[in-house]
Amino acid sequence: MKLLARRLAVAALVAASTPALAQDRAAGDGVYTSAQAMRGATAFQQSCSTCHREDGTAPALAGERFARFWTDANLNTLFTQIKTAMPRNAPASLTEAVYTDIVAHLLATNGFPPGGDDLRPAAMDGIRIGVSGATAGSIPDFTLVQVVGCLERDATGKWALVAATDPARTREPDAPKDLAAFDASPSGTRTFRLLQLYTAPKGWSGQRVVAKGFLLRSGAEERLTITSIGSLTSSCSR
Repeated sequence: MKLLARRLAVAALVAASTPALAQDRAAGDGVYTSAQAMRGATAFQQSCSTCHREDGTAPALAGERFARFWTDANLNTLFTQIKTAMPRNAPASLTEAVYTDIVAHLLATNGFPPGGDDLRPAAMDGIRIGVSGATAGSIPDFTLVQVVGCLERDATGKWALVAATDPARTREPDAPKDLAAFDASPSGTRTFRLLQLYTAPKGWSGQRVVAKGFLLRSGAEERLTITSIGSLTSSCSR
């Protein structure tokens, strides 16, 4: 018993003296080093620049296009996407260290400040790309979002989503497979005019749905260019 107590005391002392792992950090906290970003820039030039040029034709790797696609993600999502899909003609052909350096380069390119330690893959899952406390109002136009609300058709035949929740970013344009998970969503106060919803099943007027589409604002009006829509069992009167 004395030996066990001694071991427990040692374990407690080690735990107390070991820094806790960072949880839910932001990329803006300085999660990579300048040297690492420079290595990543060299690797990017060698392996990525053929497709990702500076003429605006490249996929979203910088500026507003980067923010639109990645602000709500963590670094591990970005890292996994790059590692499994790039370079286009030879995905997963670089080392994990090189892919990590490229992530650091992308952070530097998008204005995230460097810090004192190299970025490590093991830490990426706990580092979000977006700024802490971002609100739905900060979602830029043309972002793919999902919203829960009630379908309503006006006298001109145009559809809208009323009593709708705040828009939430999504990466999947198709309707969620588990629609029941959205039935418990509380009613919201937003209204979205629905674009490219030309037809809807009979009886959908007044139906509660989860809709996905690209967000677009026109003055005070919010619009969704619909990519998918799925009916829920919960009532619009809830």
